[in-house]
Amino acid sequence: MKVLIVEDDRASRFFLESLLESNGYDFRSAANGIEGLNIFEEYVPDIVLTDIQMPIMDGLELLEAIRDAKSDTIVIMVTAFGTENYAIQALHLGANNYLKKPVSGQELLRLLKKYKAILTSKYSPDALPGRLVNRRFTLEFNTEYNKIPKIVDKVIVESNLDIEDNEKINIELGLVELITNAIEHGNLNIDYIEKQNALDQGFLGDLYTDRMKNPVYKNRAITIDFFADPEKFQWTIIDEGKGFDWKILPDPTDEDHILELNGRGVFISRFLFDKVEYVGNGNTVIATKFIKNLA
Repeated sequence: MKVLIVEDDRASRFFLESLLESNGYDFRSAANGIEGLNIFEEYVPDIVLTDIQMPIMDGLELLEAIRDAKSDTIVIMVTAFGTENYAIQALHLGANNYLKKPVSGQELLRLLKKYKAILTSKYSPDALPGRLVNRRFTLEFNTEYNKIPKIVDKVIVESNLDIEDNEKINIELGLVELITNAIEHGNLNIDYIEKQNALDQGFLGDLYTDRMKNPVYKNRAITIDFFADPEKFQWTIIDEGKGFDWKILPDPTDEDHILELNGRGVFISRFLFDKVEYVGNGNTVIATKFIKNLA
């Protein structure tokens, strides 16, 4: 997996370079957006990690250039306190995720590991002849956190999306976030505080293993219903957890707490799909992508 770092601050750039080098990542780096774009066109990275505020060409302009090229490269924006509105703007422009400054090495490595698992799981749907009238299927999966990339791969293959790769990667990443949430917080009943404590202490895997020893959680499943017609693609994800009060989820246009947001995956998925809605007691989520927006 190839990573491009675009960061004008020398100390921050050196930290990121050292982190990626010590963890065996193939990477290149640039000191501004223009230099980053030139390297991007030649290097063709899988992931771009870019600061937002930079001279010559800032991170938002770089992001727009990448998306104008219809690239499916995953773009992670880096934003500082006081620039939360830029993070919101970046998500609207097609960024896939964001990190706050100073970047936590542990958090970045977790994100890269997750994306690497997604990128190495390749899908190859066959083109369907004829005009789409409607298509539907239902899949059921066991509660197996370490198989989320393969679950998403299966869903993408069965969905048979005849769309641009840059739009397909958004859907794939959005499904990863929603299915992860359904497994973690739904079927395994892991709340945000438990997860953060486990991450901070380095025993998240032990927490999953412990929950899976309990037959109440182990025997739960995830169900995914897919429906497509000429207007939309729609995925309904249902877990067997107790649900949550989805009415208190933060407004995705509210920048007040974006850098400290709990449930960031659910938040980001609202930008990766055109519509994300929870129903019932919160253990059913419907994600919609309108086909007219993919043209």
